[in-house]
Amino acid sequence: MTIEYKKDGSGWHRWDLHLHGPGTKLANGYGDASDENLRAYLEILEDSDVQVFGITDYFSFDSYFAVSAEYARLYPEGKKIFIPNCEFRLTETVSSDGRNVHTHVLIDPALASETKLRTLLSDLQTHKTRDGLRLRCSDLTSREEYHQATISLSDLQTALKKVFPDETAYMIVTAAGNDGLRGVDTKSARSKSISDELDKASHAFFGSDKSTGYFLSTNRYEDGSPSEKKPVYSGSDAHAMSDLARLSGDEAGFPPTWIKADLTFRGLRQTLFEPKGRVHIGERPTVLERINQDATRFIAELRVNQIAGYAAANGSWFKNVSIPFNPELTAIIGNKGSGKSAIADILGLLGESRQQEHFSFLTDEARNRKFRQKGYAENFTATVTWASGTERAKKLDEDVDELRPEAVKYLPQNYFENLTNEIEVKAFRKEIEEVVFSHVEESDRMGKSTFSELEDLKTAQSKSDISTLKVRLSELNIEIVELEQQADPSTSARLKEQLKQRCEEYRVLENSKPAAVEKPEEETPEQRAVSEEIERTRALQATITERSTQAVDRLSAIKTDLVSLGSLKESVNALDAHVKQSKEELRPICTRFGLDIDLIVSHKMGTASIDAKAAELAAEVKALEVEHAGEFIEGTDFGALTGVPALRKAHQYLADKLKALQETLSAPQRRYQRYLQTLSEITKKMEEVMGEDDSPKPGTIKDLDARIRYIEEDLQAQLDTRYSDRDGLARSIFNSKEKVRSFYEGLKSSVEEKLATVSSEEFDVSIDASFVPSHEFPGRFLEIVTQTARGPFRGAVEGRRDLERRMTDVSWNDVETILSFAKTIIADVKAEDISKQIKDVKRLYDLLFSLEYFEPRYELRLGGKNLNQLSPGEKGLLLLVFYLHLDKEKTPLIIDQPEDNLDNDSIFTVLARCIRDAKKSRQVILVTHNPNLAVGADAEQILHVTLDKADNYKFTYESGSIENPRINDAIVKILEGSKPAFVQRRLKYQIK
Repeated sequence: MTIEYKKDGSGWHRWDLHLHGPGTKLANGYGDASDENLRAYLEILEDSDVQVFGITDYFSFDSYFAVSAEYARLYPEGKKIFIPNCEFRLTETVSSDGRNVHTHVLIDPALASETKLRTLLSDLQTHKTRDGLRLRCSDLTSREEYHQATISLSDLQTALKKVFPDETAYMIVTAAGNDGLRGVDTKSARSKSISDELDKASHAFFGSDKSTGYFLSTNRYEDGSPSEKKPVYSGSDAHAMSDLARLSGDEAGFPPTWIKADLTFRGLRQTLFEPKGRVHIGERPTVLERINQDATRFIAELRVNQIAGYAAANGSWFKNVSIPFNPELTAIIGNKGSGKSAIADILGLLGESRQQEHFSFLTDEARNRKFRQKGYAENFTATVTWASGTERAKKLDEDVDELRPEAVKYLPQNYFENLTNEIEVKAFRKEIEEVVFSHVEESDRMGKSTFSELEDLKTAQSKSDISTLKVRLSELNIEIVELEQQADPSTSARLKEQLKQRCEEYRVLENSKPAAVEKPEEETPEQRAVSEEIERTRALQATITERSTQAVDRLSAIKTDLVSLGSLKESVNALDAHVKQSKEELRPICTRFGLDIDLIVSHKMGTASIDAKAAELAAEVKALEVEHAGEFIEGTDFGALTGVPALRKAHQYLADKLKALQETLSAPQRRYQRYLQTLSEITKKMEEVMGEDDSPKPGTIKDLDARIRYIEEDLQAQLDTRYSDRDGLARSIFNSKEKVRSFYEGLKSSVEEKLATVSSEEFDVSIDASFVPSHEFPGRFLEIVTQTARGPFRGAVEGRRDLERRMTDVSWNDVETILSFAKTIIADVKAEDISKQIKDVKRLYDLLFSLEYFEPRYELRLGGKNLNQLSPGEKGLLLLVFYLHLDKEKTPLIIDQPEDNLDNDSIFTVLARCIRDAKKSRQVILVTHNPNLAVGADAEQILHVTLDKADNYKFTYESGSIENPRINDAIVKILEGSKPAFVQRRLKYQIK
């Protein structure tokens, strides 16, 4: 018999390992093994979907000999496989009614020569006797003898080992149902013990899907010893032509058995090592349904060839290469430089992967360009064929077309290394966010296609609130900085010095008052008239001076008001535009629900009153700035003057007039008038130095005294109030950020459930929605600090280390510890001269209290450590777990050598399990040199590639299943791993 091994490896096929043939020794409903009966029997088998049959007979292989010989005659090109199955009744009983257990021996047809099979039956004695001698199985002749005969399990094992020293040549498969172990008398310790021993001696069991869970458990035995997981097969147990209808898989009580393996006995034995993943009882396996319904997401074949006319001047490389791919897990293996990454890169190129910059074989990076250099890649074309039949072709010097959707998810080795060595893990967290998004229910995505789009939608109000709060915080920090400057002891000392100086000025002015001059008693009428005119003029000048001061103050106030009115009008116009824009943004959704946004939101804004007020003030400004036309003369109405220039001109006119009048006085009158003038001037200056009672001007004695008193009595209370207000704003910002974090929190429940299934004591992985400090914060903070100045952050290295130490003590999910962190920094800086240490105090306050140096992020934890604390290998393991176990994308996942930074224990215990889960929902293509991934994850297909540089860079490959002997040899030759993994692989390789 010629064995055909499929290049695409292990596939799901229908197997029926328990059906009887014509002439079967007991319960024969077919009739004898005549040519007619055999032909009718084989026609049904040939037309069925079952590919492998276990032809069964009691204590005999006669049915197998007859059926296999007739099939070879009738169907010389037939593809059906027949395995000899001998059914024995054991001497051992486990049921309360004393029924004997039935067990089957399946023999590798490649080794099942007629001589060996008859020798086995000849060597095997039954409990029956004839003429005082025990009958051998080969001695049984009558129906009654076949019905009564039993053998012991130990005799069966001895005979098998004698005839087939290679134990991989056969399998003992015991019945689990009516005539098997599940009918054990649970009240009998003896029966349970016999059942356990039969279980231990059996390789597998015949039963239904109801028995599968029991035999996959590891705690079946009564004595508490661990039990091996073993496969269960369902068979039709056909005894008549009518029973063959069970081969359809539609007959109740006889569900079909699907086995994922090569159509060989070695393939069947592979189920002993993968009983859960390789055997399925029931409807078509899910992967077959997925291929049928989602064929655009399975790579069926890759073809690579030289272009016409290429004479292999720069190497043969790929010539007529055609590689089929298994729909589940393909492991690409080979020695270093054998072309493993070449296949992955080509698939990535044809699948429009967005990771082209990280390709290693098709790299376009100047310093590492290999195959993409001129004269190479342009001479080769590649074509990928999808299971749907559609194809995509490119020359290997072409680039990824980013206008096309990404048809594969490719993790090149370089990308993997960059991601896991990334200091701040920004890209890593983005990958996590997108995986989390893939678990969000479609109805909860609100029409958004990415995590960031949904985040923007759901957190827009919170982020707007934070922005508004930051504006208020900035304004408050301006006040605080000003108040702190006032509270600085140097400020009080400086004011006191200014007050002292002003008091001295006041004293000097007081002392500079002229000695009193009596008013002359005797005056001529003319002199008296001049004196009276001088007094009237001086009084008028004083009035003009007062009015001029008031006019200047009013003019200044109006101009300030006009600026404010201008800002008000701009704000109103901006508000109007914002409302209109917001209404238009809301209009589509209102229209969708049949609502009128104009009825929901109505607004009326007008700036006419602002314009009127501005015009009124502008007119007043004009009046206050008016000049006086002409010259002042006697009889000018000074009371009608309003403009500042006119009042100043009038003041000068009166000053000149006073001077002229004084020139006409007598010497006594002149002295008296000079005295009055000087006294008036000094008194005016003293008033200016002293200041007014109600609102003294800055720099006056009363102003300075009030400021000093304010600093000493009231300032600290105001500062404390501002500090409290700032804390309140920071808490409000935190609360708004908490709302953003709650968005993250709300999306992770399904991810947590999935992580729980892969988490273990050795691999304790969890996900949390946490506030995470920005990696940029130390740099932003230290930009504000003069690190050469004396203080807590002095020194570039020491200062950063001190800040990072402080950050490690912060609980970023607790606003009070964050505020304590900020306040402690400020207090420690203030212990020295803050002005020498901090370049911009307000900027420092804005940074610390705006809380913009941490953001909500998904924090993946491994063994209690967060991402920033993990080694590249640990981060790599988490990334792979996410893609393999959590990513809900259905496109093929291609991973190039992820294991380089991972230890074997992690690979064997975690990744292999995750890969097994991943291939249930998507095609996985894995480039690896680690057996724990290739074999530990039970790859359906092994693709062994070679690139013979000595033979002009000729690329070749072999492909097939693990159970394929040639592939088996390649795996053993190329791959190696930890001892536990090697022991498991040794069993899978079926090496003695």
